[in-house]
Amino acid sequence: MAVFEKEFRKRKIYLDDTIPLHCTFLNVQNIHGHIEYIIRVQRGPTTTDAWHIYKRYNDFVNLHHALQPSSLSLPLPPKKLIGNFDKEFIAERQAGLQKYINYILMNPILASSLPVKRFLDPDNYSSSFQETALQHVSMALRGELDYEMVKALSDIGWRLRKHYFQVKKRSNPKEELILSWVEYGPDKYLNDKELHAVLKGLATLQHPNIGGVEMLTCHDAGGYVVRRLNSEGSLRDTICHCKPRQTFLKKYSNPKLRCALPLPQVVFISTQILHGLRFLHEKGIPYGHLHLGNIMLENDVVKLVEIENGVLGLPSFYRPFFMQHRKISSLEAVDVYCFGHVLYEMTFGNPLHESVCDNLPPNCPPIIRPVLESILSSGACKSGMPSLEMLLALPVFSAKPATDHCYFKLSSHTRDALKDACHQTDARIKDEQKKVRHQKRLVKMQEVLNSEEDNKKDRKKHKVKREEKHVEGTMNGNGLSPERSDSPNSTSTATSAGTITPPSAVPPPPPPLTLNLTTQVEAVHIPQDDSRTALLGSICNFNKASLRRTKPVA
Repeated sequence: MAVFEKEFRKRKIYLDDTIPLHCTFLNVQNIHGHIEYIIRVQRGPTTTDAWHIYKRYNDFVNLHHALQPSSLSLPLPPKKLIGNFDKEFIAERQAGLQKYINYILMNPILASSLPVKRFLDPDNYSSSFQETALQHVSMALRGELDYEMVKALSDIGWRLRKHYFQVKKRSNPKEELILSWVEYGPDKYLNDKELHAVLKGLATLQHPNIGGVEMLTCHDAGGYVVRRLNSEGSLRDTICHCKPRQTFLKKYSNPKLRCALPLPQVVFISTQILHGLRFLHEKGIPYGHLHLGNIMLENDVVKLVEIENGVLGLPSFYRPFFMQHRKISSLEAVDVYCFGHVLYEMTFGNPLHESVCDNLPPNCPPIIRPVLESILSSGACKSGMPSLEMLLALPVFSAKPATDHCYFKLSSHTRDALKDACHQTDARIKDEQKKVRHQKRLVKMQEVLNSEEDNKKDRKKHKVKREEKHVEGTMNGNGLSPERSDSPNSTSTATSAGTITPPSAVPPPPPPLTLNLTTQVEAVHIPQDDSRTALLGSICNFNKASLRRTKPVA
């Protein structure tokens, strides 16, 4: 039985929480005197991964209250006490709710929050992740006699399945430590034995720009790590002037104050980040999780944390962005792309909420502009971005920080298994990028078909209008004006096209008939029917020279 359970764990597919959700309102229905909206939700570019949810207006109100800690002004349609069942009002409210949910999903922080995920995908997000994490951590700490849990730090991070707890050592209770526990991600490709060996090696890793850990281990459901608690928080907390222990939604959705870092500090921090990334890639350690929340400053020295995320198979924070670009298909390219976003946020104080940036703000420093253009421009994402070595070779990052006391060691077998896991991670990135490109092609084809149908409809309308004008012109040319009254009691008489003579007026005598065909045919208009016109036309256009000779009959 244990063999089958082990094989099942190998084949288990974990849900990727970074895949964006899309919503479309389809219809409404009246259920027991209440209006329900039928909504189609789709995960990612694949149309097969979709489902329907049924929500009332009060459900949107509850979601709105759950998102209030963000301090954002969300466009929820107002309530109405009378006339809630009017068709026009229902259609107007449906359009307003569609706009409301689109606004939420366009905000990366709101879209990744638990209230939104639970609202759109109740089957996968209804369970209490906090209680599950508490159970796993309590079981894990039973075997660790030196650690004791103090309290839970709820929702301080952006990952829904990662939870933080404040712990302390019994041997040194004054030292503040933080424990983070997380479920495995969709990129977990190491088996239990190899994973334990890699985590054991990461626990002994030493580098000036990589944060150390007190304990790092895993079990059947996930992994957990214990490290020192930085009272000042991450670099994002510094830029947003937030308290580290507040909830993620409250800290970063709409901070009251954002400040960019001074240019010398930006260059100094960026150089240390690049050296830390180069060390990880030289040792074959998958990362891909660089963002301001994973950068700590200790005495002006950069410390990259959450190094274990890549080994545990967790998806990247910027994954929805680089999934749109074919050239970002390796872990090194992912780290370079994430470095571009980090450099942008440090320089301007605001995050880049788009996958590319072709128009940098005018206050961009001259030495930073070419670096950002080489990483974040649409041309760079299409043709390819620089490598870590190319970035470190730039004059702006020429400073060489201390790189002594660097250490990381794995057995050759474990190193090969880690290398194979990196290849599989790259393969999943490429596979999902193909799906995104395929979906974009389908959307373009649908837009072309829709435009052709619209053009056909427009041509048909123009044709009908031309026919109506032609009929109207024919009637006017035959003396049948549409303004003429068919009533026998009409007080006006039509004498020619476009001329109306009062009945009291005496009509002028007709002109004398002459045989001057060159002028008289044009002057006199004789109404003729279509058959006679065709006959006269064929007679006048007859050409004797076009006849073919035939052989005489003997």
